[in-house]
Amino acid sequence: MLQLKTARLSILFSFLLLLPAMKTTVLAQGKQTGIIDGRVLSADHQPQENVIVVLSPSEKQTMSDADGHFEFRNIPYGAYTVSIKSLGVTADPVSVEVNREKATIGTIQLQEVAGVLDRVIVSSSYRHVNKNSTQVARMPLTYTENPQNYAVIPKEVILTQLATTTEQALLNIPGVSNMSVAGGSGGSTLTFKSRGFSSGSVMYRNGVSTGYVALTDLFNMERIEAIKGPSATLFGGNQGASYGGVYNIITKQPLEVKRGEVSFTTGSYEMARTTVDYNTPLNEDKTALLRLNGMYDSRNTFQQLSQNNIGLAPSLLIKANSRLTLHFDGYYYKSARPIVLFGFSAPPGGTTASSTYAGNVKDLGLDPQNPYINPDFNSKQQTWAVTGKAEYKLSEQWLSQTNFAVARSNNETHYISLTANRATTADTTKITRAILEMPYSQLYTQQFQQNFIGDFKIGSLRNRLLVGLDYFRTDVGSARASIAYDTIYANASAAQLMIKKSKLDSRAVNAPYTAASRSIANSYGAYVSEVLNVTDRLLLMASLRLNRFSDLSNKYMQTSYSPKLGISYEIIKQSLSVYGNYNNGYNNVSGTDSLGNLLKPTYANQLEGGVKFDVLQHRLTGTVSVYDIRVKNIPVSMGTYSVQNDEQRSRGVDVDILANPLAGLNIAMGYGYNDIRYAAFYGKLPVVNGKPVEVKGNRVDGAPYHAANLWATYGVTSGSLKGFGIGAGGNGQSSSFTNNSNTITLDGYVVYGASVFYDAPKFRLTAKVDNIGNKKYFTYNSWLFPGATRMLLFNVIYRF
Repeated sequence: MLQLKTARLSILFSFLLLLPAMKTTVLAQGKQTGIIDGRVLSADHQPQENVIVVLSPSEKQTMSDADGHFEFRNIPYGAYTVSIKSLGVTADPVSVEVNREKATIGTIQLQEVAGVLDRVIVSSSYRHVNKNSTQVARMPLTYTENPQNYAVIPKEVILTQLATTTEQALLNIPGVSNMSVAGGSGGSTLTFKSRGFSSGSVMYRNGVSTGYVALTDLFNMERIEAIKGPSATLFGGNQGASYGGVYNIITKQPLEVKRGEVSFTTGSYEMARTTVDYNTPLNEDKTALLRLNGMYDSRNTFQQLSQNNIGLAPSLLIKANSRLTLHFDGYYYKSARPIVLFGFSAPPGGTTASSTYAGNVKDLGLDPQNPYINPDFNSKQQTWAVTGKAEYKLSEQWLSQTNFAVARSNNETHYISLTANRATTADTTKITRAILEMPYSQLYTQQFQQNFIGDFKIGSLRNRLLVGLDYFRTDVGSARASIAYDTIYANASAAQLMIKKSKLDSRAVNAPYTAASRSIANSYGAYVSEVLNVTDRLLLMASLRLNRFSDLSNKYMQTSYSPKLGISYEIIKQSLSVYGNYNNGYNNVSGTDSLGNLLKPTYANQLEGGVKFDVLQHRLTGTVSVYDIRVKNIPVSMGTYSVQNDEQRSRGVDVDILANPLAGLNIAMGYGYNDIRYAAFYGKLPVVNGKPVEVKGNRVDGAPYHAANLWATYGVTSGSLKGFGIGAGGNGQSSSFTNNSNTITLDGYVVYGASVFYDAPKFRLTAKVDNIGNKKYFTYNSWLFPGATRMLLFNVIYRF
């Protein structure tokens, strides 16, 4: 009996314990929940990523993924409204009733097309990179239509790589190699090899020149367009365009939204970099828009050489009426840093004897981390540029475009020249140090350009026509003196590395300064370019430039002709095409031949063919091409006259790919093969070990056979880890020579980097390590440039 009572009490006690749980279960069953899902598409039916979607009245938020999908989970049954919150994005709200396990609202159609949304929505997906360009051909052509090879380095790549310098960004261009900083005319600039030719002294901004021999920064960069090969027909010659290509920085333009972001980066070598990007309409109808970008960067280099940079870039857009739009852009950049020219000969104007070394650079025992200087002074470089563009819609078929640009660099430069030499293998490398003093240097450029762009039909054939006039002026003034300082050994002590400004000044008193000089040149160009659609898939291009060059300082004038031909056939409309082109570049040269006749311009002629693709709904875009460039009429001084017998020939392959094969996975990769040689050489032969060395057939210095880059990121696009991601990649090149006799070899290198990040609507956190293996190496393009050792970076971005 007692056992029965005990059992009943036990059952009663258990029931009382289970009662709250049972009550919770019943209540939960009474409060049922479901899922709301849908998809966000642009006005032209393209899926849109990172659009903020809000659920009312719960005020829950989520973001669309790479395919435009979004989802709200555990939503109690009831009536709700789904709306879009992203700045600059509009769509009608959608009502939905949750009364089952999943309520699908279908598609939310945005009012903006994908091209507009790419500018206002923060996305890291390469799928949204628009490779179409209005500036490569100076008229609207799609990527697969254009018979010109060009690469696009979008802001998404720069963001995920945490690139803080222009040289880091340029290494994403297929085939670019031997990045270095070079001096010239009192300034300094990035220089690199592209298709075997030195490039970089001119960086275009929005299609116009904004100075040359000037450093630049990324803080207001939207993307870089790298036009491959000679491109003088539309961009001019001389300082205007290298035979290796034109590099055009597209800057951040004003938007019809009020928003901004602040970014701070810190890391190794006392780095502290802050950038600000603020955009706002200036009136209610949004016909006046302002965007302001700023930057302050203070750091030591990995060689413990200090540098400070500051920049400011305002941009104003005014929609005067339905036909007229005005663009105004300003750019100011000031830098203080040592400028070192490390090599095997003196810089122009220098007096240091050339090195007699022959062998491998690594056998000199040079340490890239050792600058072999410790100056108590810096060079100062200040650049400003102002550009303006007026676009007037003459009719539905014709557009008038007027461009104006003026730029000026004011420099106080102390080029530190280092010449390395070693007589025998038993000797310690000696480094001769000198200073090329340029107490003042001014580089001024001015450009005016008028284009008329038409898109019309003659019969059933579509024609796109460009007619343009171009004026470009350079004005360079400077004074200089070469001052010998000392000679040290490669194993010099810290005290011996010092370079004192006081010692330099005392020697400068008696230095033979050249008289202040000024070099002025004007270039007048007229060009026409016709693009004819023979069918909706077959396109023919024919272009010609007539250019008159006037060198006021050397008192000569020269006329150049620059033709361009192209053909492209879209095998699959807007997705796959084959193309071919003939491109031309030129360089005006002074001097006379043996009969007293003015020399002819130097010409570069390119033949190129390739395949372009933009497939799988923009998940895979790229170009594969082969090219052959021949340069003729290179002048050779014979003392009192010159001959134009030297030639160079550059042949190679370019591969450029952007891919988004899976949601969240993005890949940027490039490869360049180049074989550039002296096809003919009649100049003075270099002497090695007392004997002249033949140059014909040798490789051009600073040009490796192979250069490659790869960067891949994966970001989680859904679930609790959405926003987290990783990135990894690297770049490298094969060996090259540092002289035309091919007696000094520079080894190639490969370096790797990796990053982790978290990206949210309001902020982004990134940590990155560059040069994981701490590889020590040099690059070479006129000068040896040390590659950066391992570096840690941390970045935070706040968006408002």
